[in-house]
Amino acid sequence: MKAYIIKKNRKIEPFGDNVSNCLIGNKELTKWQQEILSERGIEPYFVLNEDEIKNKEECICFSDNLYFTLSLLDEFISKARKENKNTVCVLKKGITTLRTGTNLQEVTDYKDSIGYDLRYYPNGNSVTNHSRILINPDEFNASLSVPFHMCNCKKGYAVPITNKFMVQIDHWVNLWSANILTALANIARIRNMPKLKLLPWKLFQNLNKIGNNCKIHRSALVEANIIGDNVTVEAGAIVRASIIGDNVHIGNGVIVEESVVGPNSSILSGHLLYCVFYPNTFSVTGMVSASLIGRDSFLGVNTTLTDFRFDGKNVLVLKNNEKIDSGNLFLGACLGHEVYLGSGSIIAPGRVVPNGLRLTLPKDGVFSKDSNEEKNVRIVNHNNKAVL
Repeated sequence: MKAYIIKKNRKIEPFGDNVSNCLIGNKELTKWQQEILSERGIEPYFVLNEDEIKNKEECICFSDNLYFTLSLLDEFISKARKENKNTVCVLKKGITTLRTGTNLQEVTDYKDSIGYDLRYYPNGNSVTNHSRILINPDEFNASLSVPFHMCNCKKGYAVPITNKFMVQIDHWVNLWSANILTALANIARIRNMPKLKLLPWKLFQNLNKIGNNCKIHRSALVEANIIGDNVTVEAGAIVRASIIGDNVHIGNGVIVEESVVGPNSSILSGHLLYCVFYPNTFSVTGMVSASLIGRDSFLGVNTTLTDFRFDGKNVLVLKNNEKIDSGNLFLGACLGHEVYLGSGSIIAPGRVVPNGLRLTLPKDGVFSKDSNEEKNVRIVNHNNKAVL
């Protein structure tokens, strides 16, 4: 079988990175695609559009901005071969499709499902008459302990845990959600192991994948993680269901839950929950949740990235200058590459900070309610010269 990958060369803002080079679980999207295809002996070929496909053999076709797991691909191909006709993959609507921001993806919204750009051809390419292969990605759900008056649900705020999903990366929210689901996929794999279903949660500390030359303090609690080489976890830290890159330093008492931390990052205080930190991030702030932080960034003491609207509605984000429902009641901010947030900075839910922006408090350290917005913040460039 062959796989034809259509190159769209889309840029993801605010980073300006080609979608193929965006990081998911500390690995470029294009490497994920190639490794998954290689696992099943499928040869990848890059084309600019579907008209270039001249193959008359069995093949699959998808765009370069589509992220999917091996489990999903296996189920799709198995069902498609039984159909023995041109097919397209659709996911049943549920928590997974909601939380991954399908409103921000250029996908097909059917009544009960979402159609993605993943197709199968048993005997070569044809662009017509696709039957739908329906896959339900909702394997498990976790519930954040959120009171009814905040989430309007007695069971709390549902978060998908699945090893069988795909996300089309058209927006930073899609990139963030793909990373978080990748971190949680390790929990889904564990829960699918029959012999472990009756084990108490505390034994998940024996189910880590830990690299070489790591220094983990004996008082640290480390559960169900994928940890790279040369990682340091200091005393009293908690690291749970996360992906930690090489050469990361996690300080005393720091909590990292369901997050992705890029190589060479230092988290010296605080609590990360459902966060994605690109490589070389340095943070000394407190709570950071549901946010995506670009590479070479800095979060100062008491920096706040808020993640909740007081009117009870989902967080809105901008796409093509339009406000769009993210599908998430809790969603933080997205910081571009090389962003510095000085102590006391506050970023509203769903906001984007462009590459290279460095924010500090006003010169006198006091915000005035009579000042306009431009006077209520100092923006400095790389030479630390005020530009506002």
